[in-house]
Parts: sequence; C-alpha cells; structure tokens
Amino acid sequence: MVRFETITKRYKQNVVLDRVSVELDNHTYGLLGPNGAGKTTLFRIVTNLISSNGGTVTADGKSERLQIGYLPQKFGAFRTLTAREQLLYFARLKQHKNDGIDWIDEVDRALELTHLTDQKDMKCNQLSGGMVRRLGIAQAILGRPDLILLDEPTVGLDIEERVRLKEMIEELRGEQPIMISSHIAEDIEATCRQVVVLKKGRVIFTGEIDALSGMAAHHVWKMPEQIFRQNKNGCKQIGYIEENGERLVKVLSMETEAAPDASAVPLAPRLEDGYLYLLAKDDGK
Repeated sequence: MVRFETITKRYKQNVVLDRVSVELDNHTYGLLGPNGAGKTTLFRIVTNLISSNGGTVTADGKSERLQIGYLPQKFGAFRTLTAREQLLYFARLKQHKNDGIDWIDEVDRALELTHLTDQKDMKCNQLSGGMVRRLGIAQAILGRPDLILLDEPTVGLDIEERVRLKEMIEELRGEQPIMISSHIAEDIEATCRQVVVLKKGRVIFTGEIDALSGMAAHHVWKMPEQIFRQNKNGCKQIGYIEENGERLVKVLSMETEAAPDASAVPLAPRLEDGYLYLLAKDDGK
C-alpha cells in the first residue's frame, strides 16, 4: 500500500494542496479535478520534483527508497536515439547497485507491455505522438516501481491511440498502484475502478467510480431543448442528445429529485454526471 499523508503546498498565501491524504492499493485510480485543483502539483511533490510544506509519502509504512514511475504531461524523447536506446538510457538512470534487476530484460519487457517491440529500432523523431506517449509510459514502468503516476496520458492523441493506451493500461493493472490524472471523465471511466476528486487543493471524494456516478441518481434528465430554454427550473445543461432527429438537452437538477418538467425523462448517471454533481454540491456548501 502507498499512502499520501497530509501533503500540503503553499505559495505565499495561496494554498495549492490542503493536507491531502490518500491510501492506494494495487488498483488503478483516476485523479479528477478542475483545472487548478492541484493534480499536477500533487504528482510533482510525490516525485520530489518540487518540495512540499508538509506531509509524507510511504509504501507499506516505509518512506526510504520509494520507487516511482512518472509520465509528465509533456514527455520529451531524445530525437536521435532509438526507442530501445532511450529506454536503456532511462534504465541506467534508475539502476541501483546490486538491485537484482536484469535491466536488458526489463527494457524488453517494457517495450512489449507498451506494444513498441516492432518500433524499438526506430529513432524517436520517427515515432508518432501516440508512440512517444507509450514510450513515456514504458520508461515509467521500468524497474517495477512502487507507484506509477500518469499525468494526462491521453492529451493530444487521436481516438485510435487513446483506445490503444487504455488497453495497455488495463494490461498493467494489479502489479502496483497506478494513478492517472485527467480532466476527462470518459478516460477515467474507461481505465479505472477507483477515483479521487481534488477541488481547490482538497480531496472531496475517494471511492469506487460507481459510488461517484450514483451520487447523481435521480438528478440527470433529458428533455426537449425548446422546453428547457423556456423554463430551466433550476437545472444546469450538461450536454446534448440527438434522438430520432430531435435535439434533446441533458440536464442536471440540483434542487430536487423530482422531474424538472413533465416532458423530462430520467437518465442513468455516468461518472461525468456524478463528478459534475459533486462539484456543484461542494460549491453550495
């Protein structure tokens, strides 16, 4: 188990992280939150890229020699190295004396897990954006770290590469805790079973995705757009639905579980709906 305990970060009077505490088992976790919630700051503190104003990170109760694999939002590769040479370089950086790891085999394992074996001899400047992203994940998993952090791994990828990345993350499940930061609920829903929600530096939810989705039960409806425009009844528009040639509005009702209009039809909530409901409910505190 990896544990973040009371991690705090301040810049002068601005509190970016407010005593963040999370326990992570060997599952895949989604880290959701609005822009500026503190997601990247948390990752950078956990990886010792920046200092905190308090708090600890431990694995099984121990903080020494905690090994962390990290994919930053912007991952750059040496353009003239091949994919395999790039990973051998990272392996040398991660290598510890008498660590018992066959790093040549470990590089080949990472290439295989990220489906880059066929591209291992291609120079990095010949790789597509999705391949470079997968190479970034390959360096993160080298050495079987205690914790893997992936910061916005699908940013800038086309649909095909996003699907491939999700399949690859599924293959990594269970060996160690994996935390994926994203502001796209759909990506989290496709890859994770647990979710942590940050807002203004505070943890406002931890638990299973179904539990967060369920918070919006009886609060999500679809209704004709014209009727919604005439009388919003305290509802918030959260999307559109095309149905039988008719444009419907997907709405979130915060005030009541009753239908906002006789024409409204209830919808089963998804993760995005529960997330939006949670944020709005927290605003109302």
